Amino acid sequence: MKQGFTNITTEILTLFKTCLKSYGVVAFAPHPIPSTLLMLATFYHPMAGAMGILGNLISNLTARWLHPIGAVRDSGIFGVNGILVGLALAKYGDPTGNIWILLILGAGMTGMVAVALAGYFAKYDLPVLSIPFTATVWLLLLIPGTASLNDSALSSILYLKQFDLWLFNVLPLTLFEYIKMFGSIFFQENLISGVIVLVSIAIYSRISIIAGLWGGILGMTIYVIIHGSLAGFHGLNYVLIALALGGFFLVSSWRAFLFMSVAIVMVGLVEAGTAPLLKYFDLPILVFPFNLVAIMVLFPLKNIVLGGHSRLVPVPLYLIKSPESNLRWHRRWVLQSTRQKTLLTLPFIGEWSVLQGNNGEWTHKDSGRYAWDFVIRDNAGSQSRGLGSQIEDYFAFGLPVLAPAPGMVYAMENRVIDNPPQTANTEQNWGNYVIIDHQNGEFSEISHLKNGSVTVYPGQYVQRGEVIGYCGNSGRSPVPHIHFQLQNTGKLSADTIPTNFSEGVIEGVPCTHFIPETNVVVSPIESDEETVWTLLGKESEIWVYTVHKSFLKFKESLLFSTDEFGNPAIIGKDNRLWHIVDMPHFIEIKPDFKTYPSLINPSLWIDVVGERLILPKILMDGFKWKDGNVHRVSSSDHLWDIISGNRRVLIDIHRGIVEISLMDNPDKKMSLLKIHHKK
Repeated sequence: MKQGFTNITTEILTLFKTCLKSYGVVAFAPHPIPSTLLMLATFYHPMAGAMGILGNLISNLTARWLHPIGAVRDSGIFGVNGILVGLALAKYGDPTGNIWILLILGAGMTGMVAVALAGYFAKYDLPVLSIPFTATVWLLLLIPGTASLNDSALSSILYLKQFDLWLFNVLPLTLFEYIKMFGSIFFQENLISGVIVLVSIAIYSRISIIAGLWGGILGMTIYVIIHGSLAGFHGLNYVLIALALGGFFLVSSWRAFLFMSVAIVMVGLVEAGTAPLLKYFDLPILVFPFNLVAIMVLFPLKNIVLGGHSRLVPVPLYLIKSPESNLRWHRRWVLQSTRQKTLLTLPFIGEWSVLQGNNGEWTHKDSGRYAWDFVIRDNAGSQSRGLGSQIEDYFAFGLPVLAPAPGMVYAMENRVIDNPPQTANTEQNWGNYVIIDHQNGEFSEISHLKNGSVTVYPGQYVQRGEVIGYCGNSGRSPVPHIHFQLQNTGKLSADTIPTNFSEGVIEGVPCTHFIPETNVVVSPIESDEETVWTLLGKESEIWVYTVHKSFLKFKESLLFSTDEFGNPAIIGKDNRLWHIVDMPHFIEIKPDFKTYPSLINPSLWIDVVGERLILPKILMDGFKWKDGNVHRVSSSDHLWDIISGNRRVLIDIHRGIVEISLMDNPDKKMSLLKIHHKK
């Protein structure tokens, strides 16, 4: 009984949130704060506001009944058409007729049409927009006795109407019409609603408000050019197309801005061309120009981008949050799609010198430019003992070569004879080699191994650091050395890709994510562990932090879980995701490319972690690396103070990350309150 009551309460609360979000979706600002303000903007005429709420509820209930996917049902997109049906009937319908019955029928119809249309449009990743609303209201207004085309019967809140009239007399007509235009998105022809809509959009997104303001200016200009004056101007179609294309459905850029401007002009032409035809049937134009132009431009873009020929980037519908988050998503997506996926460590033991790095002096050119040749030199810079007349004289010859990352051996060669020093085999250029498939689309090629020394075979799975062969002088190799490159196919001598090593020591300084340059001395990190800690293996734990930000103080919970691929991750509020990347001696925390905070949806964890937080797994007092250091907290055997970049992190080896703060802003910090397990 209690469980059933809880389920009903949850369903009602979810429906309430969905209906509220629907108001934000109308103005492309789907967040509770702007959504609440936008709903209030419809109550300049209380009857219109009430009809909007009823239409919203009926459309969302219809969608919950028909649509199988909960996340889509709860997104608020289906209530949009119901809201607009209610507001449009309040404005254009005859209040003395059966307006409420028509509203119920019309809202239910738009819900069904929206669900059907969403199923069809999903194949093309296109939004439903307000197409069901436009078609339904036109149908209803064609019923004899329904249309009024006069909203004078709508009663307004007295003081608001008087204030609006005063502003009309005080402000220049152009400015009044400009601000009022934003309220017309909700069919509210008054300045107060326009101001509320403007404020709501501004709270939601800086990019959206800039796009909306520009859309209004350009729209008014186009209208005056076509019609000669502002008589009959509403402007909602211009604002809507600007909001839709100015960062919501497309990633914001200067190209998107120009494209949006062209679309605004198209809206003006469609509006001018269809208004006389609709007037013949005594029908308002509603948002027909916006819907037509939006679908016309989004449909080809979705298909063109799939072919990789467009610089305008549409955002997948399931990823849309705000223009700022869309922009951040695209930047991270580009980085992720081009970023190296494999965590590489150096393929040897001890100190080696880079004989030739990227864009090398002799080879490593063009498609092979992202590669390295490693040798061993003594203190005098020599690679061999004596004159080096025998390959056995070279320090590198015969030393073990290690797998730089886990993977499956894709191919190998083990029968090429080693060259005498200062000679090369150009017929078998790569000599003896091992190609490892890291099973993420990337392959390591390690070449010039010693004849008969390869210890692995195709199909064998190797772990990081496992011996795969020994350094030799086979192939095009005048001196014994290790050639290494990362490539995106298993073909021998395939094109190299930009590469860095996840960790290592450069000239005595431990580093992470580095690219060795010619003549530098590099080596793997070797340390005597004093204390080891990790963030791995904590799945199902919830860490609750108390957050300090200026004078504010609140709680933020983080759930240790996994991402869609089963990799360890941290989940914050609103399903924000941070990946936990496990390196041999470091842990990296980085936000997913879909994770982005906003002014109205903040997260101090993102502020503090930033784009990357690297922490050492081995805690030794005085340990330093390029971007930080480790110190034991005095008089404690389990607390460690870590400086990583601009962040100070307090680690408890038993509890984990106890506190994170910014070095240049100590007041902005998170302190661990408690840890408990998810039930």
